[in-house]
Amino acid sequence: MYVSAFELYRIGPGPSSTHTVGPQRAALRFVHDLAADGLTGVTTRVEAELYGGLAFHGREHSSVQAIVAGLSGHPPERCDGTALALCLERAETERSLPLGGRARVAFDPAHDLRFVVNHSLAYDGNAVRFLARNLRGEVIASRVYFSTGGGTVLADDDATHGAAMPRVPYPFRTGEALLAACQSRGKKISDLVRANECTYFSPGEMRAGLSVVAQAMRTSVERGLATEGVLRSGSKRMAPSRSDAARATAAAPAQFASIYATAVAEENAAGGRVVSAPTAGSAGPVAALLQLWRDSAPLGHQERAIDFLLAGAAVGALLRAAGVQQVGCQGEVGVAAAMAAAGFAAVQNASNAQVLYAAECALAPHLGLACDPGGGHIEQPCIERNALAAARAHDAALAALRMPSPRLGLDVLARSVVESGRAMAGRYKSTSIGGVAVNVAEC
Repeated sequence: MYVSAFELYRIGPGPSSTHTVGPQRAALRFVHDLAADGLTGVTTRVEAELYGGLAFHGREHSSVQAIVAGLSGHPPERCDGTALALCLERAETERSLPLGGRARVAFDPAHDLRFVVNHSLAYDGNAVRFLARNLRGEVIASRVYFSTGGGTVLADDDATHGAAMPRVPYPFRTGEALLAACQSRGKKISDLVRANECTYFSPGEMRAGLSVVAQAMRTSVERGLATEGVLRSGSKRMAPSRSDAARATAAAPAQFASIYATAVAEENAAGGRVVSAPTAGSAGPVAALLQLWRDSAPLGHQERAIDFLLAGAAVGALLRAAGVQQVGCQGEVGVAAAMAAAGFAAVQNASNAQVLYAAECALAPHLGLACDPGGGHIEQPCIERNALAAARAHDAALAALRMPSPRLGLDVLARSVVESGRAMAGRYKSTSIGGVAVNVAEC
């Protein structure tokens, strides 16, 4: 199945595309499903139950606020952490919410939103069940949704009742297949993905949508560089001071890439509005390298920014097809680094083989990384990993440009990442269950 660029780049509030954006999208979908079934008018109370990772980590990752905002009709693209907090505050005060932004229904977050940690639903994972009740208290609708990562949400019956997807002209699931398709048609990778995207959207819609994504990335960098203060864990934001120091000493481009990624990762940790690429926790590298390229790009470069995002999306899609996203932090940050390197190489007029080689070089250092954030916050080592991944992606792209005819090993590397992820104990792939997160030295 083809993975659209708009599945890989999703705008929404931090700190987690799985635990924040996913629940918000699930709540919105529940509201839409109620309307489609003609039940909105007879619904007087709604409830929500969180399971799996959402139950364990929802408090740290604003899942409650996101669900309230989604039930109130607010899409993630228009929200940040402040907007989510205001929605929750109103619901707690009024013990109700405007379902879908319209008629008010009873909803008391303290009683109507439950964290279920003693058992899980079928298929496990990050799940939320919504219940709608009528005036007599009877359940008139019950829906289960799974947040599968990157802001993607599936209902429990999507597998059997999902709509058929249109076929794209140039399908690919591996790097070899992508190169072969480009060679047979004489296309650049970004042009091939552009043709596939036009199966779903008109050329104008595609350009407009990716322009919004590019602008949202730029805004997240600029906001991160301009905002001082502390994060939710109490750690100080470092991007503003590092940026000032780098400009004062004429730092190297890789250092600026690292600083830009830090700015975005700190924005995400604070609940700011970022672009998942491919997740919110790994939003830094792609936004950082796009901003780094823009710093020296000529005026009127908007179309090339879209080329950057399309080339990155091609790499993200084939790595998702390989299953890399399911292997923990190495999958998230590694894919982000690969996407960023591919995009940066593409706008430097790299060949198709060089674009994929850049992705390969950027992904390689991320084998075996555990998901190990202290206190459940997506801050440390997450922010540092975003920064290092961006710098490495920049160097990988430049290295690829110096290789006239590189051998493609991206598919083999992707399989190695998946194998290492499967071999890794599950507690090292889930937030704050193993590693440093539970082994704190006493001083």
